[in-house]
Amino acid sequence: MDKTQRPTAASILPVGSGSLAANRVERRRRAAKSLPLIGIAASILGAALFASAVMAEPPVRDSAEFETLHPGVYVGKEKAGLAGYFAFFKALQARGPIDVQALIHGTLPKDTPGVYPPFKVTEAMVRYDNRKYDPDNRVLNDAAYARSLGYKDIIAYPTFVAFDDFFLKVYPLDGRDTLLTADLNHNVTNYLPVYPGDTIHLVLNSGEVTDLTPEAGSTYRYSPSEYRGSIYNQRGEKVSDVIFRSLRSTHIYKPGMAPKVDHPSPIPGWEAPNWRQRPEHVYTDEDWAYIRNIWAHEKRQGAKPLYWEDVKVGDEPAWTADGPVLESVIPTVPYGMGTGGSRTLRHEIMDPAIFKTMVRRERDGNYRMPNRQDYVPPVPDQPAGTADGVGSASTSADLHKDNGQRGILLNYVGRDFAVRHLHNWMGDRGWISNLRWSIMDPRALAGVGKNVPRSPYSERFLDKVPKMQGKNVDAHGMTGDLAIVKSYVYDKFVRNGEFFVDVAWWVETIDGYIWEEGAATIRLPSRAAGAASQAQG
Repeated sequence: MDKTQRPTAASILPVGSGSLAANRVERRRRAAKSLPLIGIAASILGAALFASAVMAEPPVRDSAEFETLHPGVYVGKEKAGLAGYFAFFKALQARGPIDVQALIHGTLPKDTPGVYPPFKVTEAMVRYDNRKYDPDNRVLNDAAYARSLGYKDIIAYPTFVAFDDFFLKVYPLDGRDTLLTADLNHNVTNYLPVYPGDTIHLVLNSGEVTDLTPEAGSTYRYSPSEYRGSIYNQRGEKVSDVIFRSLRSTHIYKPGMAPKVDHPSPIPGWEAPNWRQRPEHVYTDEDWAYIRNIWAHEKRQGAKPLYWEDVKVGDEPAWTADGPVLESVIPTVPYGMGTGGSRTLRHEIMDPAIFKTMVRRERDGNYRMPNRQDYVPPVPDQPAGTADGVGSASTSADLHKDNGQRGILLNYVGRDFAVRHLHNWMGDRGWISNLRWSIMDPRALAGVGKNVPRSPYSERFLDKVPKMQGKNVDAHGMTGDLAIVKSYVYDKFVRNGEFFVDVAWWVETIDGYIWEEGAATIRLPSRAAGAASQAQG
């Protein structure tokens, strides 16, 4: 529906039913359809040959610029450039499971593949992220309160140490000329809290690469990948398991052809869709009234337990809103979260006295505090390590900056807003056991002129939500975007005597574009289990 037809607070909140600007979304939704895979290549681990696959996209064999590629047949710089890439995975497979005691005591052989140097979790960085994304959460910000619930201290954000640029191995520059990345699809399972003072050890356990290049040939080599790893603390306890997935599409230039990229960037050979063609939203007074209305109806469960028995499949937690994002975070070694970037000015805008001091920018209608450091909190620590050949942590920062045009948001920006949404709903007794998220759906790329297949590893979370059937991530998050987070409970179950619910979530702009989707498995207290425990006591 148009802004003039928006539902009232009573009709949409606190449960958040309905889809913001639904008619507008349908008018703007691209004509792109899902790209079905007729055949899927067999996964490989460290092998030098790809299996064959059939692509829905018609093969292109007459390019004057790029080589025609076939599965398992390497040309030009691929031959030598990919040798080390596959040799690494072969060595990883030969290594087998890591010796955790040797890992934490520093006695592994120096050349052990898939091990990142240990790093210390500082209280300053934990508090920096917790305050920026979820300032009202006492478990994250009040040590005495956290201890009253059985924690040792404040706990870190649930993805604080899930350093994706270590686990998600970059496709080597020596093995391609251009690189188009799509279908990022990630998964973090948390077993134990991360506390200030912990020493963290990251271990890559396995990597799989699948070739979807058509047998008939294509100017792209399509390489979906999945990397799995584990995270341990200084006691050798497993903190998390992680899965990071992406789809890489690579070109090889014909001899004598000069390299060319769609949009100049600091990453050599980077090919990127023109996400900026989506118009920047200019926030009107009516928009701000709408945003304030969402904020006024947010519901924090807080100290009152949300019992598993009281949750029903089909429940829709109250919407949350974050942003509009004034500046994006940038990747920061060795964290699973970026640094820099603007915090949400929800409290300031909702406070009449502070609101009077704020500055409104004419270009986009957004409000700012007069001093930049009041909305872009200074980073307390320097990065704790180096990317060790990872690449993107040090080379992609400029992609996310607003240098006269809109910055591109990192995948974890929407995810971290969604975590606040989930914390609001589940309360202080809940635990995010698993968090999953995805950006750059192939259908979103098709909408801006880039046709790629769907990765066979990827999950689609909106498919779990009845009213979202047929909808998908159709945009990329950018500076200036609002993050309206909505969610839906699609399952509940008991496992090993513990009580869980599955919640699908997604992030929309104020115009109704969807720029991130995900899901979470949340452990909740049980009223019945608590009563049984008391009876036994």
